[in-house]
Amino acid sequence: FKNKRMVWYQHFDFDTSARALVNRAGGVETNTLNVCQVEVVGTCDPGTHAKWTRAGYAHLYMPDLPDWAIRDLGEFAEWAHAKH
Repeated sequence: FKNKRMVWYQHFDFDTSARALVNRAGGVETNTLNVCQVEVVGTCDPGTHAKWTRAGYAHLYMPDLPDWAIRDLGEFAEWAHAKH
């Protein structure tokens, strides 16, 4: 948080489809179209946000992401669009 930058971890090559979920017929569709998935670690729960804030735990609260997080997500989307 002190650097005001997102930290990125890549688990699969960008152009390789990952298969973490089962795609059963008639069920909820999972990622079979080779889309990019980004997971932001934090919380969207107001109760958890309040608890972590009281405890002094640095975290991202999705309804109120800081400008630097939005900036970095935008930069990633721009890079992905240009390169892939």
